[in-house]
Amino acid sequence: MLQGILEQLFEFAAKSIPSERILEAKKSYQKETGEIYEDDKSYNTRMALFLEWYLFDNYQPDSSKTILEVLLEEKPESWSQDQIKIFNDINENIQALFLVKKVKGDSVKVLNLFTDDVYLVQEKDSGLIFRKNDIFQGRIISYQEQYYFTGNYCFHPEKTHKFIKPEIKSVAKTIIQYKNDLAKVEKALLQANKILKKQELDIQKLNEKKTNTDSENKISKFNEKLNVLIGEKENQAQIIRGLEGEVFKIKNDKIKVEGKKQINALINRFAYMNLKWERSRQIDISDIYKN
Repeated sequence: MLQGILEQLFEFAAKSIPSERILEAKKSYQKETGEIYEDDKSYNTRMALFLEWYLFDNYQPDSSKTILEVLLEEKPESWSQDQIKIFNDINENIQALFLVKKVKGDSVKVLNLFTDDVYLVQEKDSGLIFRKNDIFQGRIISYQEQYYFTGNYCFHPEKTHKFIKPEIKSVAKTIIQYKNDLAKVEKALLQANKILKKQELDIQKLNEKKTNTDSENKISKFNEKLNVLIGEKENQAQIIRGLEGEVFKIKNDKIKVEGKKQINALINRFAYMNLKWERSRQIDISDIYKN
């Protein structure tokens, strides 16, 4: 079912986007992953990985929206609301380098090496595809409350793992820093909202007291206090707007876009090394997987 939906998306993209734009994107992608030829053993897989990258990881110029997001916004009439919901869920996919923790029946348990998140992914051929401690490039999609792979992988030989893991940690540190920054700002935002609610409550209480008195003197004093509180409330609201903007910037610009780009750059770099190894069996793999 999911494979059919993905094929629909790829066909739709091919029909909706001028071929020269896709060709230009392919050239850009292959600068990072290596130029592929039809006689390469992994040709079909790498072409499929390109299509995934193009829709899910390639951003519209000067935008934080992926090509898929732009397509759905430009031509919503092409799909039903249910389909659009599924496509939006698909757009929230997780591409990473995964470590196989356990292979069992029709599923595989994997560790995202960038985030340390663990996923139980449904895969009926898991016993044929995966082995414990494999490290591979893959993409997880949440569909009908379960996780699935798209079915396109790039496995990295065991001898490369000592090189790969420290490189992943370097990128992961940056992403962890983004998340730590987000946590600090969200904490500040939570505190700012608490202050605002207290100010609103104080204003409400003063208004009630003002309503319940006929003394001009008291009303005058209440109005003075209210003016001060209203001014403080407006300042607090401005602080909250600034913090909300900062939260959005970290989530969108840093974690979603910049973090994703760094992950993709490393994944694509390893994919290029893997392609070289695929073509050059006579060369020691340590001479390919290196800085």
